[in-house]
Amino acid sequence: VRLMQVSFLQMIRNLVEYRNYMPASVLQRDDDDETSAAEQEASSTEDRSGVYSGSRASASSASSQGARGIGKAMLLLGSDVRVKRVTLMVCNMVGFLQAKDVSQKISTYLTAGLHHLKQSKGIPDSFSGDRLYASWNSIRVCSSHRVAAYHCAKDMCSDKNIINKLSIGLVSGEAKCGNMGCEGMKKYSYIGSLSS
Repeated sequence: VRLMQVSFLQMIRNLVEYRNYMPASVLQRDDDDETSAAEQEASSTEDRSGVYSGSRASASSASSQGARGIGKAMLLLGSDVRVKRVTLMVCNMVGFLQAKDVSQKISTYLTAGLHHLKQSKGIPDSFSGDRLYASWNSIRVCSSHRVAAYHCAKDMCSDKNIINKLSIGLVSGEAKCGNMGCEGMKKYSYIGSLSS
């Protein structure tokens, strides 16, 4: 049983790491609270006899919390496409090609952008070079999506960590949203006049 528990905890740690490389648009929720139970349980220590120092009850409680946490991050892999009212954002860094230390600037820009998106319930869809795509009310419900997107854009433009000026476009309206593509390549996408 102890070996199964150790393997389970290692699996949780690995899933949390893999999640960092998965597009947020594929995840049902964008919460980080599922990591706390895994990290808490993973930090348990064993004594020299190989027995956990924590009680059996707390170990089983943390394991079940970890399982529920992983359940929260279930993947959106279905192909159902629905019409939704969404707000989309496209953001570019001005003078990106002339910037020195491009890699570091991209990292700083994306870190700040992801922070503001999370604060406003926005979902980062993808990025290419300096172009960041995000959406509101597409996967995660956000009734005030237009206002949230506006405040996110405003906060990103005034963020002192982003040295370059930003060019941000926002559009709101109805779009067909869902996983689209083929068996070999699928992506959560938007179809409609606002996404053109």
